[in-house]
Amino acid sequence: MELILVRHALPERVENVDGVADPGLQPIGHEQARRLADWLAHEEIHHIAVSPKRRAIETALPLAERLGIAPEVVPGFAEIDRSARHYIPVEEMRRENSPVWQALMAGRWDEIGYHDPKEFQREVVAAKDDLLRRFPDKRIVVVAHGGTINAIVSHLIGLERMFFFEAAYTSISRVTRGYTGDYVVASINETAHLHSAPRTLEPLPPL
Repeated sequence: MELILVRHALPERVENVDGVADPGLQPIGHEQARRLADWLAHEEIHHIAVSPKRRAIETALPLAERLGIAPEVVPGFAEIDRSARHYIPVEEMRRENSPVWQALMAGRWDEIGYHDPKEFQREVVAAKDDLLRRFPDKRIVVVAHGGTINAIVSHLIGLERMFFFEAAYTSISRVTRGYTGDYVVASINETAHLHSAPRTLEPLPPL
C-alpha cells in the first residue's frame, strides 16, 4: 500500500472575486503537471483522488490521461481556504506581507474565509481514512494542497503543529504501510521531477 500525496501546480493569482476563488494553473503550472505525469506514469497506480479545487483537478489531469484513470473528486481534500475570495501564492503573500498573510500569522482564520484548523484536519484525515478503507493494498495518488498534505502528515507522525513544512508545487510526499501494519511517512516534498529537464520549474526563493 502506498499513498502518494501531491500538491497542485502553480496557480494563477486572483483577488476579491465574486464568490469563492478557484483559480486554474499558470502556464508554468501546466508544465509542472506534465512533468509530474511523466514521473509517476511508470508506477503502478490504481486510483487517483483529487480535491474539488480547479488547481488540483488541472494538476491531476495529465497523469489521469496517461494512465486512463478517471480521478475521484473528494470534497474532504479541499484546502483550508475553501471559502476565501482570493488566492495568492503563499510565497507572494509572505514577500508582500499582505493583509491576508498578516491575518494568517495572527490566526484570524474566519476573517479571510479559511476553515477552522482543527475541524479542517479532522475532515482531511477522515477523507484519507475512507480512501484507505475503500482501496486497501493499492497505490493511490491524492492531488490536493499544501495544507491538506500537512494535515495528513502531521497527524501520522503525531505533531501538535499541523502546518510544519512548505510543500513545493507538485511536490510528492509518500505514506506506506510498515511491517507492523502502521502507516509510515516514507518521504516529504520530493521535487526531482521538476529538475529532470534542463530548465528547472521550481520557483527561485526570494533573495
